[in-house]
Amino acid sequence: MNKFDQQWRKLTALARQARDPRDTAMPYGFATRVTARSAAAPLSLSTAAFGHIAVRGLLVAAAFGLAAIAIDYTTYVTSTQTDAVVAADMVGELLDPS
Repeated sequence: MNKFDQQWRKLTALARQARDPRDTAMPYGFATRVTARSAAAPLSLSTAAFGHIAVRGLLVAAAFGLAAIAIDYTTYVTSTQTDAVVAADMVGELLDPS
């Protein structure tokens, strides 16, 4: 083993034993200060525009969801039990291995 490897192993062993004396806990009130600063900061133009687009997209998605539920409900109400029997036979015919 060469001298560099010996020195490297010794250095890494010492580094593993070293402890950090600094306090790693957040200071008291840190989360409150961060929240207050974010609420007080003005929104940039791009952030405000993205927010408006996101709200519009959410409203469009909700409208499509409600339309899908309404269409499915009307289909469910108007269907009869014979439709379910015919559908069951159709699935049986498709899955029949013979």
